[in-house]
Amino acid sequence: MSTATITVHQRSTAGGLRGSTAAEWTKLWSVRSTWLNLVGAVVLTGLLGLQLGFSAAYERDNPSPGQLVEQAEVGGMAIGAVMIVQVIIAAFAMVPVTSEYATGSIRSTLQWTPVRRDVVLGKALVLAPVLFLYGALLGLVAAVGAGLAAGRWADWTPSALVVDLLKIGVYATLAGLFTAGIALLIRNTAGTLTAAFLLLLVVPMMVGQSSIRALQWLSALLPGGAGEGFLSGSTDPMSPTISLIVLVGWAVGGLALGLRLLQRRDA
Repeated sequence: MSTATITVHQRSTAGGLRGSTAAEWTKLWSVRSTWLNLVGAVVLTGLLGLQLGFSAAYERDNPSPGQLVEQAEVGGMAIGAVMIVQVIIAAFAMVPVTSEYATGSIRSTLQWTPVRRDVVLGKALVLAPVLFLYGALLGLVAAVGAGLAAGRWADWTPSALVVDLLKIGVYATLAGLFTAGIALLIRNTAGTLTAAFLLLLVVPMMVGQSSIRALQWLSALLPGGAGEGFLSGSTDPMSPTISLIVLVGWAVGGLALGLRLLQRRDA
């Protein structure tokens, strides 16, 4: 075992949850995949923002007969971009779990942190603020790109932009914690990413387009559908507040199930 690894594990045993949190922070920022994920997400989100901005400007420069033309809020375009790249955020959130199972280092983590609750809470306490800032950063990058591309059609109202960025940060946090919970259940990268992709993007989008009311409700109750309702401010089929509560339930429930499995099956 390397000196760096020993140092991380010493931190995890130094003060229970506090030590576990310090160790998780070190592990998160000491792997290359974390930084590659961040760089890739920023570049992709910026390009999406530009595309959405150019599209918004083109649609307003070439309106349909009788169409009411209004400016496009940069925050709204940022939300659209982040909803597309949210799987990258999910990938960021699952790495602290799946990488340990892939390398076998989870055994060392559990040996040095015998209280399984502290292992899960340590990961969650590190991920939560990082995911919030990550989401807000991607939202800002997308908003700037979209606004510059939209030109005179961009609505830069500061208060609306700040609210949208805060909402994006909240959604990134909850969606990421939910993904971390899935990772604790599935314990491998491919399975976790597939499940997150389906529940956050594919299934809500597919069933939400149905004209059947029951399927619309199903979409709204899935994590991705609840996230869209929360971010868009839509009241159909449920209010943004209820959508936020549903999101919190998915995040807490995912982590709780992951902890339960960890306590029963260990590594």
